[in-house]
Amino acid sequence: MAYAMRTEATSCLLEPSSNGEMDLSDGLDSEIRFDGDSDNSPTAEYIDLEMTCEMTCVNNDQHVTNGKSSRLDSTSCQDSTASCSSARSPLVQSTHAEETVELGKNCYTLILVSGRCSLLLPMLAVAAGQGGLLWIVAWSSSEYFFEAGQWIVPVSDHWSVNAMKLLSILLTLFKVSAEFKDASKLYRVLSHYPLVSMTSLQRFLGSSAFLLQYVVAVVVLIMALHLILASSTPIATIGKLWVVFATLDFDNQLCNFILFVFDCENDFTWKIPLLHTRRRASGKLRPWMLLYWAPVAVSLACVCLSVWYNTCPLTALHYGIVRNTDPVRMLTSTLGLPHGCCPPQVADLPNMVNVSVPCISTGRVVQGDEAVPRVHYVVVPDGRPAPSSLQVLLGRGGDGNEGLHYGHVHAKPLQMRWWLTRHGFAAPVYDAMRENGVGGLGLYESSFPYVAEWEIHHFPLEVAARVYVVAKNPLTGALSPLPVMSSVIFRKHCPLHCQRCDSQRACTLCEQGFTLQVSRPSGVGRITSTSDSFTTTCLPCTPGCARCDTAGPGRCDPSGCLPGNGLSSRGTCLPCAGQHCLSCNENSRKATSDFDPLVPRLPCTLCPSSFALAEGGEGCIPCPIKGCSRCSALLHGCEECLSGHTLWNRGNASNIMQECLPCAAHCSRCNLLGPGKCDPEHCEQGFSLTPTGICAPCSMHCGNCSISGPDHCDAGQCRAGFGLQGGTQCTKCQVDSCDQCDQQWGKCDACHAGFGLTPDKSCEACTDACRRCTGGGLDSCAECVLGFGLEAGRCLACADQCEDCHLTGPGQCDARKCSEGWVNENVSGMGSVCVRAQRAESPWLAEK
Repeated sequence: MAYAMRTEATSCLLEPSSNGEMDLSDGLDSEIRFDGDSDNSPTAEYIDLEMTCEMTCVNNDQHVTNGKSSRLDSTSCQDSTASCSSARSPLVQSTHAEETVELGKNCYTLILVSGRCSLLLPMLAVAAGQGGLLWIVAWSSSEYFFEAGQWIVPVSDHWSVNAMKLLSILLTLFKVSAEFKDASKLYRVLSHYPLVSMTSLQRFLGSSAFLLQYVVAVVVLIMALHLILASSTPIATIGKLWVVFATLDFDNQLCNFILFVFDCENDFTWKIPLLHTRRRASGKLRPWMLLYWAPVAVSLACVCLSVWYNTCPLTALHYGIVRNTDPVRMLTSTLGLPHGCCPPQVADLPNMVNVSVPCISTGRVVQGDEAVPRVHYVVVPDGRPAPSSLQVLLGRGGDGNEGLHYGHVHAKPLQMRWWLTRHGFAAPVYDAMRENGVGGLGLYESSFPYVAEWEIHHFPLEVAARVYVVAKNPLTGALSPLPVMSSVIFRKHCPLHCQRCDSQRACTLCEQGFTLQVSRPSGVGRITSTSDSFTTTCLPCTPGCARCDTAGPGRCDPSGCLPGNGLSSRGTCLPCAGQHCLSCNENSRKATSDFDPLVPRLPCTLCPSSFALAEGGEGCIPCPIKGCSRCSALLHGCEECLSGHTLWNRGNASNIMQECLPCAAHCSRCNLLGPGKCDPEHCEQGFSLTPTGICAPCSMHCGNCSISGPDHCDAGQCRAGFGLQGGTQCTKCQVDSCDQCDQQWGKCDACHAGFGLTPDKSCEACTDACRRCTGGGLDSCAECVLGFGLEAGRCLACADQCEDCHLTGPGQCDARKCSEGWVNENVSGMGSVCVRAQRAESPWLAEK
């Protein structure tokens, strides 16, 4: 027999029921229905009745008393009451126990109790907002991974920070447990058996709400642990903890807002009774508790692993296990190297930018070593905040936005002194790198140089930008503490086929195969500094032509055809006949076997080395003798051998065998002495002929010893910084900044550029912008660098936009020495200066 029990504020009603499910209604009252088992009647159990129960019935209702039923009329039933004091009374045919679950008042529970789809979609947006907030704060914000030039680690050097982290982790676990508790209540209501009576839609919405709440709680827990571990100060830890709590409470606050504004809190049932058909054993594990302990256990294990490896959880997930040991250092200004060494060196090439940047690593230079640094770069518009090392690694600027270009390359071992001289850095820079202590790097002792070189194609045009570079140690994951940045790069967008243009996009140099044409409204005249505007265009030469500046578009200059082409009588370039031909000429045209009237070819007149001209100019044929550089057209024999070989004839007059045999090592010709020997004065530079006819080396640092002989050096032939110093071998000059020191030990004969020779044969630095001086002092300059003019022994600047003024003097400009886009003009009171090619832009000319 089926029964139903309705619970109210102070009375209970036991009625028969037609089904065996618990019914979850929309009102405040809850009705629980269950089926009795008619076949297997349970034994009687006793319950304590501690409240007064009023038995009420209506017409045709059945009352159950000790297992027997009776029919009462409505009048007598309504007047009958039974007061039950605290007594032990049996409940017949039932072993069912009831438990009431009070759901938390949050948006996820509201979805279940309301059964409305309209609440699920907003909650998806709320969950996405919670996840997005944590994504921005914990995942995409580089300051929570890398700070103060190093990776943020979970174990701090300060006990106060570690104590605050531990307290914050405990508070987070306590706070998140409330979310797991609410989610577990939803799970219990949805998964309880006997099933709580609800519609299929309501069950689907409740399941979706449970999964959403649970996933959000797990994500918040993981993100929160990273944020707490990635804190470097106690205040920062408290601030991140507040972000976590605010994120978790968002759905609770939203639910309270909805219930208050719409006054609907009493419209929904928050207490759900659950019927248990069996008595639950005390201390038995509840399966739904795993919903809490499983993520908590995983999170605690994650914290332990993070402390063990000293790497924050999301850092390990995003960048791997990283440490701050042995970072690769970029040569920034903070190292204190002289002359501002060494920013990235940028070369502006057509359609690309070439970048070269050195770095210093503690790993030894070993060919094929896996420890070579990995260099990352990003191009950022000038004026935006400078990025950190991690932001460069991610290809972003200091404001978090993506850079114009970014990427990475692998460095390679470097000869640092060669790189410095190649890019114009002074010798003291290398000397400072070799030193230890303040301002030194201990180069080749505790650190080793690497260089990264790459090309950036399609570099942004019309945008002032900088290149920021960092390096990563592939063994430890350590990043350079600070990125190094280049100078501002500004590339103009030149017209089509233009290789170089001025700031007004007027072309000044065309690509190969094009010629520059200047047009004015009048169509005539040369370019002058007038107010008339003009345009420049690059027009193509004839096909196969490299230069047509004189002949004009569609034609070709004499000797301007590309190799393998020749100039025709019409001024166009035609292909040469045959293969391997370097030059041809229409004047030597003959009937060729491969002549095609539609594709005319010119007879060949010049072949490359080791080839002979074929008969009739039909092309070039390889010489039959190995090592032969020039042979006869009829291939009768070799006329001349390659450098370092000599022609050797064998056999008799009727049968001559020719060979090109090698000379002695480091010899260019041996026609007189024969194979294996060397002719006088034909040893390579740095070698001298011995009495046995071979080439022996000069002394070290010597360029020529043809007069003094092997292992010696001729006067003036030692390389810069070395000299004979009264002897016969090159030794290092004893005077600093000395180029040549042949005459006397400890004395200098000629100093480096920028230094002057004093009366006591020592070298003293010249003044700024002075190339050569007669001694120290401000008024001893004899020659200035470009851009400066000499006046009374001093170097003063030329006119603006001027490259040379050694003839006109300081403040002026020599003829045709202005920069591109500028022209010479005599201005009253100023002399010869540089003005814009367009008169309208020159205020000086307007005043003239």
